[in-house]
Amino acid sequence: MLNDLQYEAVIGEGAFAIVSRYVDKDGRKYAVKKLKRESKKNESDVKRFIREIELLSALKDEPNIVQLIDFNKEELWYIMPYAEQNLYTYISKNNQVLNIDNRINIFEVIIDGISIAHSRSILHRDITPNNILRINGEWYICDFGLGKDYSKYTQGGYSSVQGYGSYNYAAPEQVDRLKDATIQSDVYSLGKIFYFILTGKEPRDISDATTYKFVVKGAASEKIEDRYETVSVLKKELLKHKKLYTQINSANIDKITVREYLTKENSIDFNELYEVIMKSNIYDHIYYDFIEPTINYFETINKTSNFLTFIGEDKSLEFIKIFVSNLQKCYSQVGWPFSSLNSFGYFLNRFYKALPQSTACQLECLKEIWELAAYHDQWAIQDLIIGIISNNQIPEEIAEDFAFHIVQLDKSFIKLNKLNLDKISSELIVRAIQSVRG
Repeated sequence: MLNDLQYEAVIGEGAFAIVSRYVDKDGRKYAVKKLKRESKKNESDVKRFIREIELLSALKDEPNIVQLIDFNKEELWYIMPYAEQNLYTYISKNNQVLNIDNRINIFEVIIDGISIAHSRSILHRDITPNNILRINGEWYICDFGLGKDYSKYTQGGYSSVQGYGSYNYAAPEQVDRLKDATIQSDVYSLGKIFYFILTGKEPRDISDATTYKFVVKGAASEKIEDRYETVSVLKKELLKHKKLYTQINSANIDKITVREYLTKENSIDFNELYEVIMKSNIYDHIYYDFIEPTINYFETINKTSNFLTFIGEDKSLEFIKIFVSNLQKCYSQVGWPFSSLNSFGYFLNRFYKALPQSTACQLECLKEIWELAAYHDQWAIQDLIIGIISNNQIPEEIAEDFAFHIVQLDKSFIKLNKLNLDKISSELIVRAIQSVRG
């Protein structure tokens, strides 16, 4: 099959092999793994590569294991599906937006794949984020280059090869001597993988694990005797804790405030955060329980954009409406720092910039920014809204509604007199401003 494919580029390189992207005449992409030229002279490297092909052949058509499409043991290459990314790049890119359910689902797929390999008496011995691929939205385990068929009572442990598995993910006994790796060595690697999926951090030190910390530590214990015995036991413990977390979250989510949720130790789940915001539980003061923690959490446009993209346009509109509603309630109360009024406007401006495709959301932001500038006479926010208007950053679809809001509020401010109306493209907004300042 390789003769019918067109080479495009190298996409990965290890100590022994190179992975390149190829394409067929219909534009379908494939990944081709070849043993390096210098490694072909090394008997151990050749045996290792052939063993990898044999293990993938033994696991052919199994779910969650990358498929072996074609191979050649003499020329030392094999073809597999092309992956858009691996687990490392996926988690690194999406760590801020993945909720806990997304993370657990990924890990369950990986567990199931390794469990299948173990059921066929195959150890992986190099389970790392780089060896877990995302192909057409699904997850697959690849690179059985250090794999071993432990049903065969041989010394074929490749103790002479250079690689013993990636150091941050390899069990201590495996680092000492590769052929001493067992089922529990793969369990250890899975524990480190789980930590990475949960935190997005390299598992050099897993002592700071919070969510599912007992599962992480039970899998990745340095001492073999303290480690889960099999992947099945690991899966059982994961499901037990998953059920427990579900019960805890469902029991507390109806009562917790935004401040309490955002100060908890566990990682923030965007779905949960949205639910907590929409419930808007207030126990002490609406400013301290809701407004201040919300503004502080969404301190950057990037974080705001990640959240809004995750929850979607409809929920984003509901989010801004509940925030503005709580602002309106706060205005009429005492016991909060009035110097924070500017922070309200800056937050609304971040929201306005973070979701430009949702003009309905932008309109809600503009109306409240205008109220802070005109009704509450906040000078910094006056500069903010004047900048938005004079730079013609208001979409045409909402210009009429915003102009109507200006007229309806019927409030002006001194800085508005300095606004050059000739620069404003919307005639409706020009007339509204002329109306209130005239």
